[in-house]
Amino acid sequence: MKEFVIGVNNVVLYVALAVIWIAAVVMIFVQGFWSGAGVFITGTLTWCIISGFWFVQSATYEELKKLNAK
Repeated sequence: MKEFVIGVNNVVLYVALAVIWIAAVVMIFVQGFWSGAGVFITGTLTWCIISGFWFVQSATYEELKKLNAK
């Protein structure tokens, strides 16, 4: 079950990144370049921080699973 949750959350993270980038492109055309660049940079940086915590947590789970299998 945990593997399924990790897989779904990974997909959700990448879909969220795509939404952030699409929103940034839309902002470039609607509000102007600097607004779009701000959304792109702020959204991507926030995504990196959140996904970094998630990937470290899921990698730790995988390593613990390997250790327990021995």
